[in-house]
Amino acid sequence: MIGRLRGWMLAGAVVVAVLVVATVLILIAGADPLTGLQGLIAGVSSSPYRVGELLVGAVPIAIVALTLIPALRAGVFSVGAEGQVIFGAIFATAATLGTAGLFGEGVPAPVYWVIGMVSGALGGAAFALLPAWLAERWHVNIILSTLLLNYIAAGFLGWTLRTWLASGENTATPQSAQLPEASALPDLIPGTRAHIGVLLIIVVAVLFEWWRRTSQATRIGVFAERPRLALRLGTTRARTLYGTMLVSGAGAGVVGWLQVAGVNERLFNSVSGGVGFSGLAVALLGALLPGGILLAALFFSALTAGALGIQSATGTVPSSIADVIKGVLLLGVAAVAGVTARRGAARPAAAPPLTDVASVTPDGEPTPTPATESAGTEERS
Repeated sequence: MIGRLRGWMLAGAVVVAVLVVATVLILIAGADPLTGLQGLIAGVSSSPYRVGELLVGAVPIAIVALTLIPALRAGVFSVGAEGQVIFGAIFATAATLGTAGLFGEGVPAPVYWVIGMVSGALGGAAFALLPAWLAERWHVNIILSTLLLNYIAAGFLGWTLRTWLASGENTATPQSAQLPEASALPDLIPGTRAHIGVLLIIVVAVLFEWWRRTSQATRIGVFAERPRLALRLGTTRARTLYGTMLVSGAGAGVVGWLQVAGVNERLFNSVSGGVGFSGLAVALLGALLPGGILLAALFFSALTAGALGIQSATGTVPSSIADVIKGVLLLGVAAVAGVTARRGAARPAAAPPLTDVASVTPDGEPTPTPATESAGTEERS
């Protein structure tokens, strides 16, 4: 309870710091902060289209953040959601276009949706397995490997859009062919880009709210702080790495499908749109709690959707102020993560030494210690 309260206090401190920085920037630009706040609110609520933009921006970030909860609780700090979104989008696009090519235009919309979502999840999960395997097999730093794999994913996407998934149209930017009309997700709010895929966030949030109350979530939390104790509970390093990375990769892959089928209706180089890094920041800002993550995602999306409203209301503050505020927010989140990690490292081990587990096999399973002879063995004459 105390740790949860501390997490909320740290997140609140970051939000207050961001608001102070935003106020100072608006004052430097010669505008009234209250006018800027009114413009921000109007920018996200003045019309159904603005509300739709708020939802379209918040949902992908929230799904990435929610599916990162197990990994972050286990101390697996992955920054590879950008690449996993890309691979999910590639798999979903290829599967959707391939289905249309095989069966024609008569495929029902729900079939397209299931194929697209499952393919996206498989693509993101498969790409997430690589850094998990590197970390388990050769102990490669997972932050470094996931970060570098983002660049590989971006390069692969560029090559893909110029070769086997390239559109037959003569376009200025690389892109895929347009998806079949039946595969596009219907509008949730007419006249906006908000689609019914937005409702998926409710399912994901409820699922992870249930999961965090399970014994598995407790064991993963124990693994982050006392790996040997977690080993006695049946939670091995290999199982934790692969399991948590599969969950986060699948979530990012589903986001890739949502971006293709719900927003763009074709694959572009910009499909990830920074939602991977934003999702990581939102997960930490929301204290790894589903409710906090939803609020943080809305706040993050409001900065982008309401930036034009600030510019229109003040006349002197550019819309790029949203990027500056996001940068400050990311720095604050990094500071919170650093403080939390330092506190966890400084926490003394409360568990007694484990005498029944001497080592761990290469696949992460415990190896029992051999029985030792006691110095006080009775001698029989």
